[in-house]
Amino acid sequence: MRAPRIAASTVRSAVRSAARSAVRRSPAAAGHLLLCLGTGAAALVGLCLLLVVLALCPVGPGLPLLPPALRLLRRFAEFHRRRAGRRLGGDRPRSPYRDRTSLRDPAVRKDLVWLLAHATAGTALSAAALTLCSHAVNWLTAPVWWRLLPDERGSIILLTVDSWPVAVAAAVGGVGYTVVALAVLAPAADLHARASRRLLVARPRASLARRVQELTTTRSEALDAHAAELRRIERDLHDGAQANLVAVSLRLGMIRRALDQRPEQAAALVDSTQLVAEQALESLRALVRGIHPPLLADRGLAEAVLSLAARCAVPTRVEPDTGGGRGAPSPVDPPPRAPVAAEAAAYFVVSEALANVARHSGARGALVRLRITAAAIAVRVEDDGRGGAVEGAGSGLPGLRRRVAAFDGTTRLSSPPGGPTILEVEIPCGS
Repeated sequence: MRAPRIAASTVRSAVRSAARSAVRRSPAAAGHLLLCLGTGAAALVGLCLLLVVLALCPVGPGLPLLPPALRLLRRFAEFHRRRAGRRLGGDRPRSPYRDRTSLRDPAVRKDLVWLLAHATAGTALSAAALTLCSHAVNWLTAPVWWRLLPDERGSIILLTVDSWPVAVAAAVGGVGYTVVALAVLAPAADLHARASRRLLVARPRASLARRVQELTTTRSEALDAHAAELRRIERDLHDGAQANLVAVSLRLGMIRRALDQRPEQAAALVDSTQLVAEQALESLRALVRGIHPPLLADRGLAEAVLSLAARCAVPTRVEPDTGGGRGAPSPVDPPPRAPVAAEAAAYFVVSEALANVARHSGARGALVRLRITAAAIAVRVEDDGRGGAVEGAGSGLPGLRRRVAAFDGTTRLSSPPGGPTILEVEIPCGS
């Protein structure tokens, strides 16, 4: 007798656990399906409009409309790629796009297939699961409608109710509908998310080819950035310290001749030579700070960023970025040290960004947010200036982007006309 009792207890425990899990997961699943139902209707409209644009391409008018339509499709698919990743958990899938969006890109063609599937099967799946929920609510609340709507007693929503016993029986049936709805919601949402992720994420071979292309591009950009940095150091040495040292050498010759011919002028020449030597020393110090600041090496990135903010012509605050959760660093409590190369890249990102704020933004204030973890360094520089920042035009943003790309990092710039301008950079610290 003991074995059947143990088995029955195990079954009851499993049923209770499954019921609790279904109840706990159902609200998030219902929200996911409701969002998918709305975006599915939008996808159906977008699919029709895209077909019209494609039909107009052979005759000409559709050609200028195709690139913005594909960019809109790219953003729409990227949104669902993130949603599917959050629903299923795990690492966020990499975006499979190349730099340019066109019909020749396999990722764009996959997005077109996903758009068709989402507009049809995805919408139908979401509508069916949510219809179960609405039926459960209708049946459960049949006695309420029977009481509140006396003029509609013969047709209460989806069930004909003409007496109280029928209304109570409908409520009991609503319990069964509720059980079915709770059992279906989470699997339906997971099915939709898995199908979307499978359609939207590139196959391993395509992803590997894209990764090789990315690494080739970033290696070339890193070499270009390194060459530009060498040219900058050479130019600074030639125009600064070297010129001052040549001046010191000439003045020493003048001092020697003055000692033989006009000793009374020697003291003034020595003073001027000392001033030029100090200027040469300051040029060398500035050059060293431009290569790798001593404060960065001695005290770390947080203190070096505080020093940059203090020297900026625009009043600048430095705050910890708590967006990464627990363990976010503070300018007061020293964060863990990141790799030297990553710290140097982040330092020069902040330096260039604050220089742009001082030169071009017309801002009254700026804010730097810094987060250092074992995985990455995240930097956010924001100002309240006029906005409208673009790469090029002497802003130094292309070089900044190349420097970050050499670490496989990401750079995002938002600068609408009227401001604010927000620069966000993330530099991985791992290998």
